Amino acid sequence: MLLFIRHGERADMVDNPDERKKVLLKFDPPLTEKGEYQARITGQQLRKELEEFTKQKQIAFQDLSINFISSPFLRCIQTAAILMKQIPNNSNLYIQDEIGELMYSHSFKQNILMQLHINTLQHPILTNDYIDGILITREKFIKTKLIQPIYPEEYDQCQLRVGKFLQELLTHMNSLQNKNNTIYICVTHQGVVSLTLKIQNVKSPYQVGHCGLSSFILEDNGLIKNYYKGESIWY
Repeated sequence: MLLFIRHGERADMVDNPDERKKVLLKFDPPLTEKGEYQARITGQQLRKELEEFTKQKQIAFQDLSINFISSPFLRCIQTAAILMKQIPNNSNLYIQDEIGELMYSHSFKQNILMQLHINTLQHPILTNDYIDGILITREKFIKTKLIQPIYPEEYDQCQLRVGKFLQELLTHMNSLQNKNNTIYICVTHQGVVSLTLKIQNVKSPYQVGHCGLSSFILEDNGLIKNYYKGESIWY
């Protein structure tokens, strides 16, 4: 099973001055308290659904291999860390630039990837208690040559980047002897979640809400089954 999840609500997009004070880098804002809540409830719901999935496939939950991958943006790393607390399985959180924000010129004035908190000054919100034993690693989970974000990006370039990453994950999954035991959870952005659905020719909402998901299950016959189409499950 392969899941792409949009991050929770971001602190620079609300009117609350206390939330906006958390923003130290305007291009790399943290989550709001509501965003953390959205991630926590999403994790709890996903845990229940994964438990049901294992029952259907007659697998023990503890035998699952759950791999967490995140965009390098702070709000995604926070969302992933919260999900990992609700779905304890693997302490490694892999960072992949390939599922980072779409680098449109109307969103950014320059390429800011190397200026993000993960590459410069760690945001004070990521305390040891917050991370709680999670190892955030710049080692990539998918190590094959992938298309890197560039600035500025056009829509077609974004689609190629996300499409290549999705293809490599599906190829990796297909190489496994027992696909049902392996789960990939990728925490990313609205545009990336939408593109995963478009690439798989799945009709989806124009906007994917906070913590909205896309999901793909690779069946034993090689067919890809889609379940989530951008919905949020924290309501």
